[in-house]
Formats: sequence, structure tokens, C-alpha cells
Amino acid sequence: MDIWNEILLRLRELEMIEWLTFGVNALVFLFSKKIASSYGEVKDAEKMNARLRILHGFNLVVFLAFVVSVAVQSPGSETSAAGAHTAANFSQSCLILLIAYLLIHLAEALLLKRYGQAFTVMGFTRRVETSTSRTLELLAYTIISLVTVILLFNIWAPSALQTTGAIGFIAVMIFTTKDYWMRDFISGIILISNERIQRGQVVAIPSEDVLAVVLEIRGLQTSLRDLVRANDLTLPNSIFLRERVDIFCENPGGPFRDYVDFKIGYGATADQVQRFLKAVHLRAAEASQGMEAESGPKIALKENGDHATRWRLGYVLTKPEELLVVRDAVNLAAYEMQEEFGLDLSTPTTHVVASDNASSSSTPSSASITGSADNS
Repeated sequence: MDIWNEILLRLRELEMIEWLTFGVNALVFLFSKKIASSYGEVKDAEKMNARLRILHGFNLVVFLAFVVSVAVQSPGSETSAAGAHTAANFSQSCLILLIAYLLIHLAEALLLKRYGQAFTVMGFTRRVETSTSRTLELLAYTIISLVTVILLFNIWAPSALQTTGAIGFIAVMIFTTKDYWMRDFISGIILISNERIQRGQVVAIPSEDVLAVVLEIRGLQTSLRDLVRANDLTLPNSIFLRERVDIFCENPGGPFRDYVDFKIGYGATADQVQRFLKAVHLRAAEASQGMEAESGPKIALKENGDHATRWRLGYVLTKPEELLVVRDAVNLAAYEMQEEFGLDLSTPTTHVVASDNASSSSTPSSASITGSADNS
């Protein structure tokens, strides 16, 4: 009986905010399954289980903090009161983070329902994000995050807010951290608003040596799938506004086109080169599903150089993400068919060394035809 009396005595010493924290935590735990299945863009078992694990993790931490607060509570003891105060602060902090987590996902679900666009695939309709919903989501994330930080400071360092006030605190926090996030955050809003770069598009960023598919544009970073290395990567949003970005997609001017350049020596006739490039285009189209064969090749002489001519084989891509695969198919077809058309895809000899006593000559050798695909 003494133990139970001690527990009841300690429970009476708890403040109202601690009981409120315990009650809200208990409600979230009881309805966690319903909460996890009620928000989010995709409602599958794997994602719902992940949300449940996050919610139950918060529940466990808040409950343990409550237990610690009760355990160290001892009426009349300053040491136990300090320990109980720390445990209560920790419990309240976890609860605030839990509520912020729920509010962020609630805002995402509501904005997606209100401003999202219906998209049907194989008879299944789901709502996908639009520029308006993504922009409003970023603003909602910002507001919720700022309020969360203010509440946490009010718990652990109330004197900081008493000195500057909430608005002053926000201003100081933004000013001191703006170099780390503001440029990328504003860039993210611009990217989402103008809709020039969207999910699923293939983009190339020459300065970063990146050719990738856009997976998602977030508040500060953009996630991509590298087509060369087949790995995921993230880049700051500001790069997409600061650097040159090539977007490979269909546009009002027609389908997406790509090309491969060949350097061919002056010994070949124009008709010979054109027949060769047409045959290369046909074989590459048969070997790759990413090239459109019906539209035919676009062949042009682009440059008369000092030692060779530069011919361009242009073609239409049906799948921009197959860009590298199609280029490889074109190069392979050219290599395999060079002898059939009497061509030699080797580097031309531009200098001949006759002997030790003779100087080098700058006259091109009789090496017939050369070629080189420009895959850059």
C-alpha cells in the first residue's frame, strides 16, 4: 500500500500540462492506425507501416518521459523537482514534434485534395501534385516549422523569447541561418511555380556532369536518378537557376531530337557518307526501342575541317531516358558497318615522319576515311 500511496502522491504533483501531454499521446496511440491511413499521397501497406512506426516511436518516447517524470517526482525535494521538470520538458518537446509531424502531413493531404490534379493509370485514379499544391505545401512547412521552433525555445529557453519577442526571435533566426537555406528555398518555390522542370523529365547539367531523371523537387533540394551511374543523388535547388540546365522533353516545336557527330575524311563522297549514315540509323533503330524509325534520319554536313569533315546524324527519341542507350546503339552500328561501306572509322594521320634526317610533313596521309562519334 505504501508503494501505491507514493505513486498517487507523485501523480498529484504533476502539472496540468504533463497530464495534457499524456492524454494527447494516448489518443494518438489509440488512433494511430486510422491516422496513418488517412494522410499521404499513396496509401499502400508499406508506407502505412512506416508511418505507424514513426507514430509509435513518438508515443514510446513521450510515454517514457512521462514515466521518468513520475519516478523522479518527490514532494519537497529541489533535486527531484529539477529532474521532473527536465523530464516534463522533454516529454512536451516530443509531443510538439509529434503534433508538427501530423500537421505537416495533414496540410499535405488537404492541399493535395484541394489543389491536386486527378490522374488515372490502368483504371486507378489518384491525385498528383501541381505547382500550386507544392508551393502551398512549402509555405505550410515553413510556418509549421517556425511555430515548432518557437514552442521548443519557449520550453527550454523562455528567456530568449522574453528578451526579443516571437517576431524578433524569428527575424534573428532567419538572418543568422539565411545563407544555409534561403537561396535554395526560394529557388525551390520558383522551380515548382514555373513548372519548367517536373517529375519524370530527363535533365542534363553540364557544370555538374549530370544526366538524370527528376524524381522530386523538395523545399531545399531536388532528387534525381543518374542515368550514367544508375544511382540517386540530390542537388541544391539553386543550381537549377544558376547553371545551364538542358531539359529533354517534348515541346510545341515537335518531338525531342538527339544526334551523334562523325568526322569523316575527304576521301569519301557525300553520297557514300549519306548511305552509310542512313544504314546506321536503320540498324540502331532496330537495336534500340528509344529511337523512332518512321521519321527517318536527319543528315547534315556541319563543318569542313582542316583534315576531315564533320557529319551529323540526327534522329528522334521516343523515350528521353534512353538517350545514352540510343547513342551507344548508333556508335556500335557505325563501327560494325564501316567496312561494308568502304569507310574507316579511325583517326586520320596528319603527320608523316620520313627519317631521322627528314622533317615531318604536315600533308595528310592517304588514310581514306575517318570518323568519331561525339558522345559528349
